[in-house]
Amino acid sequence: MTGDTSQTLERIFRSVLKVRPETEVTTLSMDSHGGWDSIAHLNLILAVEQEFRFMMTPEEATAVRSFGGMVKLVEGRR
Repeated sequence: MTGDTSQTLERIFRSVLKVRPETEVTTLSMDSHGGWDSIAHLNLILAVEQEFRFMMTPEEATAVRSFGGMVKLVEGRR
């Protein structure tokens, strides 16, 4: 399941954060990607919630600050 989750999240991250094709998405974090600001974060949270059909708690939404963290969160909800 992790492979499918990672692939889906990679597609979401690329779309929402407008990541270039040559950029490695799996290493992205709020600190490493200049385009990942508060508005992009909100859009990312909404896209993930819609795709995986669950709602994050406010604590979860603010704690997730990397691609890896998002994978762990989504996998923990499945």
